[in-house]
Amino acid sequence: MDRRRPTVETHEEAFRAVLANWSMLNAYLRAIVRNTHILEDTLSDVALAIARSWPHYDKARPFGPWARSIARRVAIENLSRHGIRPVLLGEGALEALGAEIENLGDEAGVEARVRALQQCTEKLSEGNRQLIRLRYFENRSYKEISESIAWTVEALYVAFNRIHKALSECVQRRMEVLQG
Repeated sequence: MDRRRPTVETHEEAFRAVLANWSMLNAYLRAIVRNTHILEDTLSDVALAIARSWPHYDKARPFGPWARSIARRVAIENLSRHGIRPVLLGEGALEALGAEIENLGDEAGVEARVRALQQCTEKLSEGNRQLIRLRYFENRSYKEISESIAWTVEALYVAFNRIHKALSECVQRRMEVLQG
């Protein structure tokens, strides 16, 4: 068996890492992608790209720079696909921004956020957990999901935006309890 082939376990591990670093990735991508609809797509596409690349990730190296390099590539591809020429800060400036955002939390903080995220994910409705499974663990596109559950793609964007917001707020509340 190819050890570098993504599995459900590697996708779950990657998804937990992405969600634990969601704020950093979101802020980083906002510096590149200014259109909110494209940003939402890009965030999801970055999560999928990271999950697909996870078996190749050297866990001895920091997650942030590796994830940001994937995020930068995906963002530029998405903007190009929409006919938008990205206006980028220099790569050094983007990396400095990403590193600064990442430095807001240490490794222990990231681990605590991962645990909080797991607990928050368990509190989602079964329908929302199913959407997460379809998108992030089964790597289904918005179009595939919309066809399978008879929703419009636009409705899915709204649903995922609400899920991400709910998870982010829940994790933040749990972190405040731990810190306070």
